[in-house]
Parts: sequence; structure tokens; C-alpha cells
Amino acid sequence: MVYQSNNVYLGRQDSTILPYLIPSFGYYDKSGFYASASANYLNTGDISRIDLVTIEAGYMFSKGDYDGTFTASKYFYNSQSTSITSEIEESFAYDNGYDFGFIRTTLTGTLNIGNKADFAGELGIEHTFYMLDDNLDITPTFTASASTQNYYSDYYRQRRYSVKRKGQIQTGMATVTGTIPNAGQFKMLAYEASLPLNYSLGKWTITFTPFYSIPVNPAIIDVHTVRDNGQVFDKTKTENIGNIFWWTAGVSFIF
Repeated sequence: MVYQSNNVYLGRQDSTILPYLIPSFGYYDKSGFYASASANYLNTGDISRIDLVTIEAGYMFSKGDYDGTFTASKYFYNSQSTSITSEIEESFAYDNGYDFGFIRTTLTGTLNIGNKADFAGELGIEHTFYMLDDNLDITPTFTASASTQNYYSDYYRQRRYSVKRKGQIQTGMATVTGTIPNAGQFKMLAYEASLPLNYSLGKWTITFTPFYSIPVNPAIIDVHTVRDNGQVFDKTKTENIGNIFWWTAGVSFIF
């Protein structure tokens, strides 16, 4: 069970904060194959719903100082979800790393599939410190992430302006849509620092991870508005980005 204070992806977030309670269950075989299922439950006082259901399967392996994980995921988003990733239907990722002793390097490549395919890459460095008879581990981590943004353009076209949010009421408008020109361009999007903490008590593990995301290269968004009277307005604006602090906390039990 994990609580996530906000939904942040590659340094981006929706105009409203999306905190999630995420129960999950997984089966992990000794061969390295695993499968899991999870649900993202959103409760903000005025909104209470399951925003996302995820089914995932993959394979993990380790050979000496090198390890890797291949993951295939299927996403089922609520039609009212305002998550910036809500137009991604499935993804395939390969996460691998090599431990040099003083530092561990990681590289993750992801193929996200929606209306169009997106490619994302994340390069990271980390080092784990063990304390309290190795029951507590702390891993300072720094990552740099780049991606194409077809999924983000679809979010602006399908959800950003069409799904109602608390305190945001539009009058006299029939439709508002947005698109991101050159969304297929692969570019750096965010730098992120995190500090995962894990404390083990037998079969129980308590986790806490603070994140600090620094987004870069704000998108240019073409906003197309059609009023009820037939008037059409087009304008271009630059995405409003800023540094984001968020965190996750959870507990797990191994049967």
C-alpha cells in the first residue's frame, strides 16, 4: 500500500494536485518472472474515484554487478482522469544498472503507446547506505530524463480543457483544445533528486521517498477555442513549469 502526494511525470503535473492511495498485489517467482496489479484511488474531498488500474508483468535478473528488469504494463484510466499520462494505454520498459561499488549507474528506456508512440530515456546515478544491521537502507539518487511528448499533446487535446476541475468554470465556450507542435521531438524534460528510505521488519518493509523535480524545456501549446456563437480564437502559450516537491510513503508485506 502506497500513498503518493501528487502525480508527477517527467517534471510535469496537472493543474490540480492528484494524490493517490495505491494498493497493489504482486507475485514474484524465483525464476525472475513476476506479475502485479494495482489501483490508483483518488480522494480530494470533492472527488472520490479509482483513477487508474494497472496490470504489469516482467522479468528481473542479476548477473554479478549487472542487473536488469523488463516490464510490460497495461493502463486503464478513468474517463474523468486528469493525469498527464492518461492518454498512455500501455508501455514497455527496460531498466538496467551496473554497480561500480562507489556508485551505481542506471539507464531506463521506455516505449509508451497511445494515439502515437513515445520514447523516453532516463539516466541515473545512486549509492545505497546501509544502517541498523542492514535493516535500513538510504539511496541518494539523481536522474536526468528525456522523452518525446505525443502523450502530452494528447492530454492537452483530450483532457486538459475538457474535464471539469474544482473552481474552474468556463462560460460561453463550446470547445477548447490544445496541441503541442513538434511533440515527436526527443528532448530533455527534467532533472530529479530523490532519497528512497526502506526499513525492514521481518516480512514487513516501510518505505518513504521524497522527490524534487526540476522541469526544463517548457512546451509551446497551441490553444484552439470555439465559442457557442461560432467565434473561433487561436492563441499560443508557453507551458507554465516550476520545480515540484512530492513524496511517497508505503508499507509492504511478503507472504
